[in-house]
Amino acid sequence: MASYVKTVIEETPRGNIARVTIDNQRKLNTLNSAVIAELNETFTELDATPGIAVVILTGAGEKSFIGGADINEMVGLNPDSARTFITNMHHLCHKVRYLQVPVIARVNGYSLGAGMELAASCDMIIARKSATFAMPEVRVGIPSVIDAALLPRILGVGLARDLVLTARTLSAEEAMSAGLVQRLTEIDTLDAGIDIAIDEILASGKEAIKIQKRLCNDWENNSLAAGIQLGIEAFADSFETDEPTTLMTEFINRKR
Repeated sequence: MASYVKTVIEETPRGNIARVTIDNQRKLNTLNSAVIAELNETFTELDATPGIAVVILTGAGEKSFIGGADINEMVGLNPDSARTFITNMHHLCHKVRYLQVPVIARVNGYSLGAGMELAASCDMIIARKSATFAMPEVRVGIPSVIDAALLPRILGVGLARDLVLTARTLSAEEAMSAGLVQRLTEIDTLDAGIDIAIDEILASGKEAIKIQKRLCNDWENNSLAAGIQLGIEAFADSFETDEPTTLMTEFINRKR
């Protein structure tokens, strides 16, 4: 059986970089059950792999990040198989969102439906100015579901309703203005933009980054009061390793 998910791990002194590529270019890197299962397995393995500091998720080629879920498979679903299909897709989004280390979506083209949901589940989206985003599910008779629930929080209620009810396309510039995309690049500088973000993450404490990502999720899932208390616990937890002492000492010594 062909594999459509390629993972390359680059070792660096400051932490390892995992680059995960969905390579199904003939179908715009769309997601069927087999690809979703591969990605679920890939992110489960990455979460358990020591030394990984950041993950880059992208689609192969120049046209598409992820062109949505595979309509050729979905047309044959029934209520039971539909529930299984979409639950497995949610498991993937959840694994990306709660991976111990940051996940950057490298959006090189179309980011549609399930692709936009998966991108929204990442910690950061860096996109080419030519990239486009859309939630076109209603055009093929199904609602936008699972982690599309993130969109009102990211985009605001009004824009999220606009997108899922009209299926209209959002340009990369509009997506950045709305807060979905964090950084835009020219067509030929996407990888340079990704490298800048990687360097910024690797310049920080590896354990601090893990705690910070966990805390970001806690902030979104709890009340303000609970989030503040969780922050107190996270601050204390950071001193369970010698990382704060080491990095603070290095900082003090640089200032002398």
